[in-house]
Amino acid sequence: MSLTTGREPTAEEYLAAARTFPTGVTIVATRYRDGTPAKTVSAFASLSLDPLLIAVAIGRHSPLIWAARASGVLSVNVLRHDQQEVADYYAAPERGRAQPPPVGLRRERTGAPVLDDCLSWFDCRLVTVTPGGDHALLIGQVVGVRTGSGPPLVHHAGRYRRLSHLTHHGTPPPRTPLPHQQGT
Repeated sequence: MSLTTGREPTAEEYLAAARTFPTGVTIVATRYRDGTPAKTVSAFASLSLDPLLIAVAIGRHSPLIWAARASGVLSVNVLRHDQQEVADYYAAPERGRAQPPPVGLRRERTGAPVLDDCLSWFDCRLVTVTPGGDHALLIGQVVGVRTGSGPPLVHHAGRYRRLSHLTHHGTPPPRTPLPHQQGT
């Protein structure tokens, strides 16, 4: 165990701590001219219910950011446990990707591309892009969703993982309300 009491953590210490937090795996996509800039992103969050907002963090030099600004739309596609090949495909640099992609894309209400086959997707209008250190935070207003079924693909400690209680038993455990949801 590493302690940084009395000093700021190093980038390596920060990453070691951040990797203990499991995240879902998404494909964030937009449209630009005739192309479909897209990349694998694990920094995704539901931001607001009123209005319906999501947020994704993307490296500040990614072409996906300026393409989303130009089009004004983006989609967030949540991957299922069996879609590691899709995650790997969109994690590779766009120039090095084999064609065709491992899963088809279609346009939704905003014109943003969504994956034909994934656990769920969010079709969004881009609200704002906010600087965040070496990343940018893209905030989108959700105008369409689709939800499928199955366990999610999870990223933890630098590797893709599966949620064993969902994968082995097929149904999630009973929902336990968070303390703020119990009226206390």
